[in-house]
Amino acid sequence: MMPKLMPVFMLIIIIPLTCPFAQSPGDTVGWTYYDYQTNTSSGNRVAVCYDGSAYVCWVAMTSWPYPSGRRGVGYNWLSPSGEWLYPPEAAPIIDDGGYPQIDIIYDNRGAFAYHDLIGPQPTNVTLAIEVLPGSGFFDFYDPPDEIPTEDPEHPIYLLWPYLDVDRNDYIHLVMTGGPHYLAHIQVIGYTHSTEGGATWIDPEVVDTVTFPGSVIDASPVSDRVVIAYSRSQDTTSLVKNDIYYVLSDNGLGWDFQNGRVNITDYGDDPDSLWAGWDIDVIFDYDDYFHIVWTESYVTSDGGSLFHTDIKHYSEETREITTAVFSHVDSTWYDICGTWNKPVCKMNLGVYQGPPEAIFLTYTRFDTTDISSGGYGNGEIYMTYSDNGGSSWNDPIDLTNSHTPDCLPGDCDSDHWSSLADVVDDYLHITYINDKDAGGIPQTEGVATNNPVMYLAYPNPILSIKENANRPAIFSLDQNRPNPFNAKTTISFELKKPADANLVIFDITGAKVTTLVDKYLPAGPHEVVWDAKDMASGTYIYRLTADGSSFSKKAVLLK
Repeated sequence: MMPKLMPVFMLIIIIPLTCPFAQSPGDTVGWTYYDYQTNTSSGNRVAVCYDGSAYVCWVAMTSWPYPSGRRGVGYNWLSPSGEWLYPPEAAPIIDDGGYPQIDIIYDNRGAFAYHDLIGPQPTNVTLAIEVLPGSGFFDFYDPPDEIPTEDPEHPIYLLWPYLDVDRNDYIHLVMTGGPHYLAHIQVIGYTHSTEGGATWIDPEVVDTVTFPGSVIDASPVSDRVVIAYSRSQDTTSLVKNDIYYVLSDNGLGWDFQNGRVNITDYGDDPDSLWAGWDIDVIFDYDDYFHIVWTESYVTSDGGSLFHTDIKHYSEETREITTAVFSHVDSTWYDICGTWNKPVCKMNLGVYQGPPEAIFLTYTRFDTTDISSGGYGNGEIYMTYSDNGGSSWNDPIDLTNSHTPDCLPGDCDSDHWSSLADVVDDYLHITYINDKDAGGIPQTEGVATNNPVMYLAYPNPILSIKENANRPAIFSLDQNRPNPFNAKTTISFELKKPADANLVIFDITGAKVTTLVDKYLPAGPHEVVWDAKDMASGTYIYRLTADGSSFSKKAVLLK
């Protein structure tokens, strides 16, 4: 199918300036009355490009209720120089629909997958790829999103897409649906495109599940792709689930019948631990994948859920560890809202190091911080592991936004967060600063116009937070040109004389060459990297001086 070109100015929605201010940290990049961003797994609604730019997308809505207010895919773009393309009150809706996901294609262009809202049955899934970064123009594609059944009048309608773009720029989609898109028993469907969305394989059935939320990730260093999902033991329960994955070594060939692996296998004990609804998966730079999910104790009646933790599985060790211990031991899930638990909506990101680290963000609810409407005000937390997930650091509250007993419009309920897969000097996070706790599409709380937030949180591995309160010993510029062919110049400035070390690493974290390793005087410095003998790809250059380190990406194209 040929793409259609649509200028974004035709679709722009101006939201009134009479909006509440966010008290939580970060940049406001847009507004939405639709606080609810995903039913279950968060997936990716923020992505970082090789040139330092970033994309954010969200479920935007101009007023409440639907359909009097327009619901669609909100979008904003952060330039390499750190400026947002649109002011938050003018962030556009690029198309009608909802529940968008994003990844990067062709090095620095955003690819958005979402489901449409046209017709009595949604036209299902659409893919939009920006023509040029920050241009506001998109090519729109129509992936195959129906699977025939024995009843030709009732095919399986696939919705709720999650996508990933692999290192070959092949686009992979998993979608969940059924003969009716609100059916209790649904299937996971998979398709991919090797031609940038122009053509697709016919969708295949991955497995049968009871709710959406299957996730997918491609390795940054090989052609492997993995799908992970939470599956009910007998397709009759929403709370008694195991965690499964299916792996393809080349991203193109799959064995969905025999390749499913159950990593939890909780068994049939009626009073037992079970997996919940939220899940995420990511590959590290050693080509091992990691899965996280919520785990609760479920009683035999299926109605009581105790003590939710976040679990982690490593492909390398094949071990399950606890990444986050629940902070409660009793049942109070009614304050968390539909499809939520006391800890939920997790996302994984990977810092390639050295040392390599896995980062985990999530929403946490607390009975000491409840709105006047009776719903918990969420806060965004983070933890990380620098040993492959064998152990995890103490969680850090990133938003610290307590507003107990708040009235509608005065709450700071930080929820529905998403972490970019790539962690560099910062964790790149988007979330909703809900001005009244609870998910409004689930009739929880009062409809409010809510800030869409972007937070660049300093990477604790690099000790940026500790250095923020004192003058930096140096500044490191983006190499020029970038991308480059054969030679590029790296500039930096030392605030005082110091031993300086400038090293190039490849995408796997292996050291390629050392450009500078000596004592230098204060002032500006330049060094030319001649990479004529290196293969095309992404490289990391890191400058270390006076105990501080900063990194940036350089892209070699031959």
